[in-house]
Parts: sequence; C-alpha cells; structure tokens
Amino acid sequence: LHEAEEGDDEVMFVQLTKEQKRLRFKQTIAWGQLHRLMVDAGLLVAHADGSCTVAVERAAAMLCLTAIHDIMKLEALLPVVCKEHAPYRGRAAGERIVDHDEALGYVLDHDGAALPCFSALSAAQQKPIRFTQSKMGFNHGWLVQAEAPPGALFGKFKAAIATDGVAASDVAFYFVHWLTDLAGAVPSPLEGSEKFVLKFPQPVLGS
Repeated sequence: LHEAEEGDDEVMFVQLTKEQKRLRFKQTIAWGQLHRLMVDAGLLVAHADGSCTVAVERAAAMLCLTAIHDIMKLEALLPVVCKEHAPYRGRAAGERIVDHDEALGYVLDHDGAALPCFSALSAAQQKPIRFTQSKMGFNHGWLVQAEAPPGALFGKFKAAIATDGVAASDVAFYFVHWLTDLAGAVPSPLEGSEKFVLKFPQPVLGS
C-alpha cells in the first residue's frame, strides 16, 4: 500500500485489496472530526484533561433510534391517520402513511407507548429522535456534489429546526444517525463497518 501510494497517486480505490482499503482507512480517516461530531451530538462528554466519557442516556437514545428507525418498512405496521390527529403533515383522516419515516414520526408523536424502548426515554431524549423523523427533504448526495441550490437543500431542514426549537446538539445527533444508518447497511458484525471501509471512497465520506 505504501509503495502504491508513493509511486502512483492515481491508484484507483477499486483496485485496492480489502486489506489495503482497511489499512488506508485506519491511517487516513479524519478520526478527530468523527470524535468532535460525537461530542457535538452529546454522545460523548469531553473533559478538560483530554479524556471523555459516554453520555449514557444520549447513547441509549441513539441505540433506540437505530433499532426502530426502519420498522415501518414493514407494510403491516404502517399507520392510518386517526380523525383526532388530522390533518397530519398534510394527510387527511383515514389516510395511510406509506412513507416509512413519516409513518414512524406519526407513531412517535401520537402513540409513543407502542414502542417501549422509546417511551422509556426521558422527554429530552425523545425530542431528537422525533426530529430525525421530520420530513426535511435533506439529501447528502445533493450537498456533497452541489446538485441543488441552498433553498431546495436546506429549506425544509431549517423550517423543522425553527418550528421545533431544535438545539445544535440535536442536529449533530441527526448526522450521527445518518452515519450509523449507512454503516449498518451492509451487516457484517465480525468485519466492522464495511460499507464505509470497503465500499466508500474516502474523499466521498470526507465530504
């Protein structure tokens, strides 16, 4: 890997072996930025001596979100808007919510007790989970590749933040969720987060 990097700067990511990709990831990923994101999201608490500790309740909220965020992809679980909740995000009473994020958002807003891991959290930790299920229309690909103007990219995102009074730490929490969601897209518990290490060119992840 060292010879390839020094001798040929045009070595393509796809040409590297799995072992080379793993080593390159370990040596060159921006670990400091990832650590800062975890601190910004409130998952880690940084101390003056340079050490840090896990914020247990916040970490529990992230684990809860990881467990439940895609359950509405099971069509049998998709909810129908109750009369007393209509209109819900523009949906009329009796209308089935087929978007899995909006469907989960509806359950979290009106029947959170149906999900014990969520209802067991404090109100402060439930709030960022609800925020992640807002219909923000944010697309990471558009951002990284400059494929949309700011209004289209951030308009709904900003509105969700302003409407719900979302804290900066909750926005960071949303982005940590994006990382964990994508990292788990290729389940390989004995090999680590292969989606990032083996499938993603590092400049793309860095962006």
